[in-house]
Amino acid sequence: MNVLNVSIKEWEEILPQKGSILFHRFIEDEADRNTIKILNDNGIVNILELKDGLQITSNSHVGKIKIGDIQLNIYPKIDGMPLYRLLKYAYGLRDLKMFDEAIYDIDSFPFYDLLIYQLYYEILELVYRGLNKQYKKSENDLKTPRGRIDINKLATRRAVVGATLPCLYFERNEDNELNQVLLAGLHLASELTDDRNLRIRLHMLCKKMGESISTIELNRVILTKVLKSINRLSEHYRGALELTNILFESQGIQLEDGNGYRKLNGFFFDMNMFFQSLISKLLHDYLIGYTVRDEYTLHHLFAYAPEFNPLRNIAPKPRPDFAVMQGGKVICLLDAKYKDLWNARLPSSWLYQLSIYAASGIGNGNAKILYPSMTETAKVQKIEIKNPATGNKYAEVLIQPVSLPDVVKLIDLAGIEKHKAQEYINRIVFEGQALA
Repeated sequence: MNVLNVSIKEWEEILPQKGSILFHRFIEDEADRNTIKILNDNGIVNILELKDGLQITSNSHVGKIKIGDIQLNIYPKIDGMPLYRLLKYAYGLRDLKMFDEAIYDIDSFPFYDLLIYQLYYEILELVYRGLNKQYKKSENDLKTPRGRIDINKLATRRAVVGATLPCLYFERNEDNELNQVLLAGLHLASELTDDRNLRIRLHMLCKKMGESISTIELNRVILTKVLKSINRLSEHYRGALELTNILFESQGIQLEDGNGYRKLNGFFFDMNMFFQSLISKLLHDYLIGYTVRDEYTLHHLFAYAPEFNPLRNIAPKPRPDFAVMQGGKVICLLDAKYKDLWNARLPSSWLYQLSIYAASGIGNGNAKILYPSMTETAKVQKIEIKNPATGNKYAEVLIQPVSLPDVVKLIDLAGIEKHKAQEYINRIVFEGQALA
C-alpha cells in the first residue's frame, strides 16, 4: 500500500478540491474512522469526509499520525532554532550544544524529533556525569559478611552448610525508579522517531543503560511519582523527566469519560500547553514586584441554587491561566491562547470566556488574552463589555500580542540586559489596562 504524505501547519485547512491530494480520498476502515472521531472530539485535528474527499483542519497540536494509507504531518508555524530556544527556556532544559551546524540542519527537523534529540542528549549528559544511585536492600549469603547477619534466617537452618552467612545489607546502585523511567523514555522515543540515525543512537544508549538498569513499562502513575520525588540531589534530572512525560502524554489521548486511554499510531504535542508554560516562566522570571499564581481558581463565581439542584451537581470553577497579585490582591487576570490573533479572528468562545473573567469582580474589571505573534506591527486590541440597555461599559477584554522573535532575543540577552526583559514583560502584562 502506497502511503500518502499530507503536510499542514497549525491552524490551517486543506480542502478536497480538484487536483488536491485529498480529492476523492476516503476512509474505509472502521478502526480508522474511530480514531478520527477521537481526534475530532478532543480538538486535536478535525478530519471530515465530504462528498469530494477529505477536509483536514489543524488546531494547536503539532505532530504526526498514520490513518489508513495517509501519513498526516502537522508542523508548527515557528520552527528551527527559535523554537528550540523557546522550548529549552520554557521547560528549563540545559543548553547541551547539541546541534553542530556542520552536521545537522535544525530547520529541517520535525518538531517531535527536536524533542527526542533533546531527550537523548539530556540523558547522555546524565550518563556521562554519573547516574543517580540509591541505597537498595539486599539479602544474600556471603563469604565475607557485610551489613548485619540475618540471625532469624540463620536460626532456621538445621546446619551450617558452606563458608557463607546470610546477610542483610544496603548497597548503592543505579537500578532505581529515576533511571528506570529514563530508560523507558528512551525506548518510547525510539518507537516514535522516523530518523534512522537518531534511532540507532537511542538503541545504543538503551543497551548501555540496560546493563545495570531494569526495564519497566512507562505509565502516568510512575511518571507522576518520579516528578514529585525530585529533590536537590536529583534536580538535574528534571529536564529529561519532563521531556519523557511530554513524549508519553503526546502518544495517546485520555478519553473524556476518564476511564480510558487511547494510544495513537503517532504523536501529538499541544502547542497551547507549551505556550502557557513559556508565558508562565517569563512571568515568574521577569515580572518584578508582583506575585503570579498559575491556574488561579475563581471560587464561588457560579453556584447552583440549593433548592434547584436535584442532581447535586458541583458548580464549575473557572481557572484563568494566571492571576497577577500585589499585596495579596489580584490586580489582573491573564489567559494564554496559542493562536496568532493579529492574523486570525478571535473565536467567540474565547471572548465569552474572558468576558466572564473580566466581569467576575476579581481584578480591575478587565482580563487579557496573551497570544503569540510573528508580526512586528501587532498591537494590543481592546473589546469593551457594555450594558446593552444603557451603553455603559462595565468591563473590558484586552488582546495582547507576545512577539516570539522578541522573546527569543530577550532570553538570549537576559544574562546581560535583564532589565530589557523585565520592561517587555511588564508592558505585555499591563499595557492598555487602567489599574487602580
